[in-house]
Formats: sequence, structure tokens, C-alpha cells
Amino acid sequence: MYRVLQRQEVRYGHFKEFVELIAEVNALLHDRGWAQFKLWTPTVGKGNEIVLETEYPDLAIFARESESFSSDPELMKVWRRGAELVVQGSLVSEMLEPAPDLA
Repeated sequence: MYRVLQRQEVRYGHFKEFVELIAEVNALLHDRGWAQFKLWTPTVGKGNEIVLETEYPDLAIFARESESFSSDPELMKVWRRGAELVVQGSLVSEMLEPAPDLA
């Protein structure tokens, strides 16, 4: 299992709009049978930060869905609207995997 986290700061006054945009993106992802975003926000910490979480069973599915996402005109049209809602340069992405069971 692989978990992708995308942290970003939403511009003040646009949080609700960003959440609605992700709901629209998730509807398109659902229609395509792809992993959908779970939305998280820190209980304490940086203000207006939001974390998008997705899970993939393996790296091949992550790669396939990432490539398909980027080449889907309808999905990218919606996704690009998010650029107006986040603080430029605030996005940080990370991928997590289960910790190994070492000998």
C-alpha cells in the first residue's frame, strides 16, 4: 500500500471553494474508477493548510492513474481552477509506504 499526501495552503477566504473543487474532482475520479482524495486539515499548526490523501495498492497503479489524470482534458480543466485557490509554492507532496519488517 502506498499513501500520497499533498499539503498546500489555501488562500484566505477560499477554503470552502477549494473543498467544493475537490468534491468536483472526486466525482470525476469516481466516474473513472480511480483513487479519490480524502481531505484533512491540521487540528493545530499552519492556518488554512489542507492535506489531500490518496492510497494506491502498488506503484504501478499510482503511475497509471497519475499519467491518466494528467492526460485527461476534462479532469485537468477542473484541477487547474485550483491554482487560483492555493498559495503559489506552498504545495509539498510525499509518498509513504509501510515500514519494512527488518531481519
